[in-house]
Amino acid sequence: MLELTFDADARALYAYFTDINEGDDASQLEIPGVFLLDAAGQIVGIRLQLASAPKKSFLQYAQGFEELSYDEAAQQLTLSFGQHVVAATEELPYDAIIDLDRKGRALGLEVQAMIEFGLNERLDVLNPWLVAFDEEAGDEFDEDAEDADEQADAKLGVKAEAKAEDEDEDGPAVHQPIKLNPNLPKPLLPTDQEVHSGFVALVGKPNVGKSTLLNAYLGQKVSIVSPKPQTTRVPVRGILNGPDAQIIFVDTPGIHKPRHKLGNFMVDVAKRAVPNADVICFMVDITVPPNRMDREIAQMVLLSRKPHILVLNKVDATDEADKHLQEYRDLAPWEMEVAVSARDKLGMETLLAEIVQRLPVGHRLYPEDQLSDVSERSLVAEMIREKVMLNTEEEIPHSIAVEVEEWEDRGKVVYIRANISVEKDSQKGIIIGAGGSMLRKIGATSRFEIERSLGRQIYLDLWIKVRENWRQKPNELRWLGYDVKFFRD
Repeated sequence: MLELTFDADARALYAYFTDINEGDDASQLEIPGVFLLDAAGQIVGIRLQLASAPKKSFLQYAQGFEELSYDEAAQQLTLSFGQHVVAATEELPYDAIIDLDRKGRALGLEVQAMIEFGLNERLDVLNPWLVAFDEEAGDEFDEDAEDADEQADAKLGVKAEAKAEDEDEDGPAVHQPIKLNPNLPKPLLPTDQEVHSGFVALVGKPNVGKSTLLNAYLGQKVSIVSPKPQTTRVPVRGILNGPDAQIIFVDTPGIHKPRHKLGNFMVDVAKRAVPNADVICFMVDITVPPNRMDREIAQMVLLSRKPHILVLNKVDATDEADKHLQEYRDLAPWEMEVAVSARDKLGMETLLAEIVQRLPVGHRLYPEDQLSDVSERSLVAEMIREKVMLNTEEEIPHSIAVEVEEWEDRGKVVYIRANISVEKDSQKGIIIGAGGSMLRKIGATSRFEIERSLGRQIYLDLWIKVRENWRQKPNELRWLGYDVKFFRD
């Protein structure tokens, strides 16, 4: 029987034709298609329209599955689940992704849906084929066993640190936790109340203060910050609610000249946020004059034909603001200019008022108590990455990625196991530090902030894994979640 998995975070269904190990997929094929729906709107199948006849070996792994059929005359690949009458079809918002091995054989396929489609509510028919989404893939592939000797050094002192701190009489510092949903939030059903609501893209070069501004508006950290450029790697949505408005800020990665495939991904998702926004805030560092990249971003904003505001940040840090102001004014005919200090929270009410009056009037797009669309697991991984960036120098901050491999509620504490991936053995040694001192510092500072956010005691178990040159490898980037298809809407 064909097995399916449902990833609620990505709003994606996966169908596997064979067992897939990390690195097996060598390329991808994008194919348009439709969901097949019964009279109740439940998914009963998927039909893909191939552009040309595939090679004979294309469906080698899929042979034998009664759910799958291929119509040579129509060049259609169909997955059917049970004997159900197809009452309607729904076009896939994004092309289906078929993973191919090095010989062009299909390993499996992935389809995604928009939030509005409500994919998680249309899976009743598919239940017999659904298996649990494997969030602990490392155990399946036995990566920990392969790297046991390498990771033993990485674990030095972290468990002892967590145990010693967990036994403090006063317990952890507990603050109001961030209200996050492990799944992307669903839009509210329309109500009679209409407010100014929409998406506000924060765009600009790296390190101009976009994440600091977002966190300042929300009053809590949903996007990590550090003095290092290119800290933000994926778009982060922060939702600010008021009695007459709902503003969904989209904190984008800094737009820069990429030097590797990770950089290409970051710039790509940042640029994709611009045409989908209702208002664009072009944020600049007023302490320095504009350069070529500022001019390119300004032109991109202008071409979007969306309401756009020039946000002049760090006005508290320079006496030459007036000098640079005219240069930024000359970049484009801005609808409005607002000077702010995201760090000191100056000028933020003025900026907020300018944003609200440019938003369309409509219904709230998210529940009023929703603060972000970032899952707890993703936020925890980002907090750990932030502490690595703050405590290391040179190439280390940009060469690491963090993924939460295990999350278990153990009564009084939450057990969290996370992998810190680096590109070189030498980088692993730097993160561990002499006698494990650096790793203990990263673990302690991460644990403190995670507990403040969750309002729970945690047991943080950090491991180090070497993924050689991962920023240049598409398969590694996808494995770590840096894939444009997850950030299309």
